Amino acid sequence: MTEQRQGGHILACIDASEYATSVIDNAAYAAERLGVGVEVLHVIQRADAVARRRDLSGAVGLGAKSALMSELTELEAAEAKLARRRGELMLADAKLRLTEQGITDVTLTHRHGGIIETIIEREADARIVVMGKRGASADFAHGHIGSKVERIVRASEKPVFVVSKTYRGIRRIVIAYDGGEMAARAAELAATSPLTEGCAIYLVMCGRSTDENRAMLDAAAARFDKREVKIRLQAGKTETVIAQAVEDFAADLVLMGAYSHAPLRTLLVGSTTSTMMRTCKVPVLLFR
Repeated sequence: MTEQRQGGHILACIDASEYATSVIDNAAYAAERLGVGVEVLHVIQRADAVARRRDLSGAVGLGAKSALMSELTELEAAEAKLARRRGELMLADAKLRLTEQGITDVTLTHRHGGIIETIIEREADARIVVMGKRGASADFAHGHIGSKVERIVRASEKPVFVVSKTYRGIRRIVIAYDGGEMAARAAELAATSPLTEGCAIYLVMCGRSTDENRAMLDAAAARFDKREVKIRLQAGKTETVIAQAVEDFAADLVLMGAYSHAPLRTLLVGSTTSTMMRTCKVPVLLFR
């Protein structure tokens, strides 16, 4: 049983992918800024025995079938033991890396089951979920996001921090602002949370230069009190405008709203969320 912490914690989800180190480093950054602990989660996925065996037992004669089934069972047991040991080592390495960065309140959670279901269960007491853009099985698919990552972002009720391969610190933040509820939450966090304290803030809106859009941006900027906020209002496709702002401002993080439950809103915004996660070269912190 994992200890529950007052004030929540950071849920860092790791696997054998090349994103694991970045997940831990970004989790350490968030934990240090928010003054909370970190729960490191590793999930061993359920195996589909029939699919894994590919029904090879039917391709041999009756005399060999029993021996083959026995051998397959032994192999599966050995693979399961290896997976458990690999997960234990990854969790131990994660804890060591966190303690080296000054995070001493660390809980290690090792589970068997579905990745998506387990993360949604474990996020109940978390403040932020941190995960890599792709999982271990998708490292070959450069320029894509893992299918499970997208499904977790859609299902999660907590902010999801989707990280890039390399942690480089967070000093400049672009907020993708559209005047909607989720964008307002992102702006509110950036204005009030220790997570963004001392960071340069860039409010970027995709749209025409109208009085209404400028008023929305000015109202959002006013949330930051005396902090300097730079504003950009530019027409074009949202993902293109935000990507250009990230490059121009040398941003280290993008804050934006995620998928909406409304079908029409999902049609208009959902694809933008997926595109931003897929193409953005810096971490993206998504709000529901």
